[in-house]
Amino acid sequence: MNLILASKSPRRKEILSKLGYTFCVIPALKDEVFKGQDIDAALKNVALSKVKEVFEKHNNDCIIGADTIVVYDGQILQKPASKTEAFKTLKMLSGKVHEVKTAVALCSPNHEVVDVVTTKVYFKELSDDRINDYVNKGTCMDKAGSYGIQEVDFVERIEGSYSNVVGFPKYKVQEFLDKEKDRLGL
Repeated sequence: MNLILASKSPRRKEILSKLGYTFCVIPALKDEVFKGQDIDAALKNVALSKVKEVFEKHNNDCIIGADTIVVYDGQILQKPASKTEAFKTLKMLSGKVHEVKTAVALCSPNHEVVDVVTTKVYFKELSDDRINDYVNKGTCMDKAGSYGIQEVDFVERIEGSYSNVVGFPKYKVQEFLDKEKDRLGL
């Protein structure tokens, strides 16, 4: 049985590599659709649907994937559609607390599991110039909440998992894969 990462995220690939796993990458193609459910339930459904999409074609393998969102004041902040939207998002988060939620999902021939990890992130007060400098670099465009914690010094502190804010909570990934070690030949 092979381990497959159902994500094109370079950050998830890096974290899984650092955990010592050999794997291949086959990204899911499904769009992220959050239907009228509570946020955690919707996030679990999105992550599990991505993993199941890849599992349908590789049903003798172990598929792991995730989906990450930023939540502020009950509102889901996904990847920005424009630099203007990214600026508005970062301005809204300035000096405030928000949550980063990642649903990690795993499917294998005999096992299916999904769980959500939540981290609280406390932002510093940000000037318009500081936000514009970051937004104009363009790296914010592929990140939920319009920022990558590994790229900025906007964060005053966090409560929870740093790797969760990056997009792949190491301890949850390790917990899930520990149950698959024998089947993966690890």
